[in-house]
Formats: sequence, C-alpha cells, structure tokens
Amino acid sequence: MDALNVGKSMASWGADSRVSLNVADTRYTMSQKDADYATNYAQYWNSRGQTGPSFGLNPGSRGPVHAVFQIPAASNPSSIWITAGTAIKTIDGVQPGYLVVLT
Repeated sequence: MDALNVGKSMASWGADSRVSLNVADTRYTMSQKDADYATNYAQYWNSRGQTGPSFGLNPGSRGPVHAVFQIPAASNPSSIWITAGTAIKTIDGVQPGYLVVLT
C-alpha cells in the first residue's frame, strides 16, 4: 500500500504491528519472520530510490509500505485493518483504526 505523510514533521511508519489482513471472517497478522521479509523488501526498494515510511517520510511525501502475510493458497483477501495505534489488539479489544475493503 502507499502511505502519505500528512503531518508537519518527518514520520516513520510500518505495517508490522499495525495492519492485519482479513480473508472472510479470519484475521491474519504478520509473524516476526514475515515482518523481517517485509523489511528486506523495503530495503531492496529503498536502495533503488523508492523510499518508504519505514525509513521516514517528510511532510507531503508518499511511499510504499511493504507487508507479508501467510494465508492459505487460493484464498482471496477481503479487507485490511489498519490501527491508529501501535498494536492490533489491546487489553480492551481492537485499537481504533480504518477498515479498507479490497475489491
């Protein structure tokens, strides 16, 4: 996905603890190994000039956010959940955030 820094200062952001992928009513999150793969992918594209929020974006800049999810073969993701905080689940339930329906 693509991220846009709408703030007033440089910001770093990654999908590892903030995004889950939904297949029907099943939610998938990234394992540590998945997050490592996503970081490697981000580093690869960063070395080719495609800077993403993992490495920091200045105000008004946009860049790709990389994520890796292990889902069953032939599954079709239906939506993603992006939390407003830094963890997908808290003591009181799911963090506030945004549901993005995939078509």
